[in-house]
Amino acid sequence: MKEKVLVVDDEKGIREYYKDLLQENGYEVYTAKNAKDGLQVASENELDLILLDINMPDLNGLDALKKIKEMDARIPVFLLTAHEKYKRNFASLYAEEYIVKDKKPDFIVRKIGEKLRSTA
Repeated sequence: MKEKVLVVDDEKGIREYYKDLLQENGYEVYTAKNAKDGLQVASENELDLILLDINMPDLNGLDALKKIKEMDARIPVFLLTAHEKYKRNFASLYAEEYIVKDKKPDFIVRKIGEKLRSTA
């Protein structure tokens, strides 16, 4: 059975990029255009991992992260950020990883695979 990943990002191009990348690597991928929709998808599906943008207009990723962890503290969440400098500011949060959006595809796939193997 394919592992299920949710990609939450308000930028359509980013969502589609991660969706295509992850599908090509054997994952079943759900997408959401904002945090509110992402929370809905997360509540309706048994997900294995969530990629969550930090900066979104309706509900930011950090607030969404807290709500996700309240729903299911075991689900790994990787925060997506456009800026490396933000990684240091969020060290105390419950995210398992921070991925800068310009990282190479093989890095992203490797990090997701490592996390999913470690939680299996």
